[in-house]
Amino acid sequence: MVGFRDPEHIHIGWFSAILDTIANYIPARLTTFLIVLASAILGEDHKNAWAIAHRDQAKVPSRNHGWQMAAMAGALRVQLEKPGHYVIGDQIEDLSSNKILCALKIRNVAIILCILLMLPILLLTNLHLFSY
Repeated sequence: MVGFRDPEHIHIGWFSAILDTIANYIPARLTTFLIVLASAILGEDHKNAWAIAHRDQAKVPSRNHGWQMAAMAGALRVQLEKPGHYVIGDQIEDLSSNKILCALKIRNVAIILCILLMLPILLLTNLHLFSY
């Protein structure tokens, strides 16, 4: 219920919801980049992933969630919909169980890329802490 905008819940958790949006601004966009990169590594449609992310991210009410959802829809070449709220992506291919497996592979490679990206930062930070 935190951050809901209906009249009953508008005053519950609005500050934490705004703070969450601010705190996740950069990570959301970094994750989008990692999804596009993972798509390229796996031979999926990375160009479409970027194009759809850029085009459809604003269709999702959240300032941060739309980027990753649209990138994944583009990489999978499918259309994702929350009926009555938004439709992202183009239905180039039909949704199937194979698309779920492909999405999981993209997610796994994106996680590995994130770890590889963060590892040097963590190592350098820890080395700096122990240099005293």
